[in-house]
Amino acid sequence: MSSAPQPWFAFSLDLAPATARERLPSLPPIPALPDGELAEALDVEVVYDVDSPPWGGRVARLVDAPGKSLPGLLRRLPTGATWDAVVRLEAALAGATATRSVKVRTATGATLVALAFTPPARTGTGPGPISEAFLVTLALAAERAGLSPDHVERLQAEARIVQTVQQARAAVPPQGRKP
Repeated sequence: MSSAPQPWFAFSLDLAPATARERLPSLPPIPALPDGELAEALDVEVVYDVDSPPWGGRVARLVDAPGKSLPGLLRRLPTGATWDAVVRLEAALAGATATRSVKVRTATGATLVALAFTPPARTGTGPGPISEAFLVTLALAAERAGLSPDHVERLQAEARIVQTVQQARAAVPPQGRKP
């Protein structure tokens, strides 16, 4: 007797894990994933507030956001070995060790509940830079997964803004010191 596949909503580097491998070659093996369908998670968004040493800055975490939506892919995974491999992969991609249920609307208008992986909320960490490498990789993963050009362009713009701000901060000498 086989159990029903687990609906899984991918919204981050899990959109195209092979893209992340280009930046993090030490990732565990990427399981064979079923094709996904374009979908959006409802009443959520991402914030970049989780420190990730492998990415050299903060990465995305899924948070409640009534009225907002987040594009991604809905995949239906068999439970067992494939699901276990995805759990290991998600943890390695960006510390996404927590799962949460999200309401998802597919391109056909159907709604269902799926699991999404996200890093747990961190407490006690001060402000730090958002990982430019993570944002660039996320934009590439979104493009390779076939998300809308508007969403891909927004992610690319976020990466450029972060790069510009970080370059400006590096160019400004600390207060009290003259160049």
